[in-house]
Amino acid sequence: MCGRYSQSFDLAEVVKRFGLKQAPFNAKASYNIAPGAQVPVICAAGLRQMKWGFVPAWSAGAFGAGTSVPLFSAGNTLERKFSEETAPDSAATPEREGFINARAEGIASRPAFRNAFYRNRCIVPADAFYEWQTSAGARTPYRFEMRDKGLFGMAGVYEEKTGTFAIITAAASALVRTVHHRMPVILEPRHEALWVDPRMRDSETLLPLLRAYDSSKMHLYRVSDTVNDPVNDSPDCARPLQA
Repeated sequence: MCGRYSQSFDLAEVVKRFGLKQAPFNAKASYNIAPGAQVPVICAAGLRQMKWGFVPAWSAGAFGAGTSVPLFSAGNTLERKFSEETAPDSAATPEREGFINARAEGIASRPAFRNAFYRNRCIVPADAFYEWQTSAGARTPYRFEMRDKGLFGMAGVYEEKTGTFAIITAAASALVRTVHHRMPVILEPRHEALWVDPRMRDSETLLPLLRAYDSSKMHLYRVSDTVNDPVNDSPDCARPLQA
């Protein structure tokens, strides 16, 4: 899964990197973005702020306007299947709602994401994501970046009516697999415009884009347990842990 990421560049750098118009809002850079955060997301119309935690329109009214309807009944096999991938990080607060991730496998047919996959695709700008390696009950955080430490775009889907989004994940690359078996889908720059084009609804064209990113273009390093708490949001979260 992808339960934490970083976007520590100024918004102007995001605008420049993705060839966007200036955003009509301000957004602070963050080294430790957690589920539930309101963050910049790139849609066909440009930059928008959305909440990380996808809530389908059919499962709730206006976001935050009342009690949500459960997506699946308790014990339903779909509920169990989705919850493993989308459960918030254990360090996150329990009141957060919605799917933080959507598995690439079968996304075009799943009830929760099917409409968004065909109509509401987005890009989540980031400069890193975090994964935790679990061993003997201990969780060790690692930061994954591009080798040039530049911005990249993670594939996502969003819901217009609820103002929420999810990050799409795929089976991990060889690099990420040393820590975790899943990773966010990072789009090749040449595919970014295609991904957010609402006129493109051909699953045979879109689904092949949802794959693990080239390990040779990325690197990882151990970071301190500071990142474990989403309250912590400073360069310390991204600083390599000194042995």
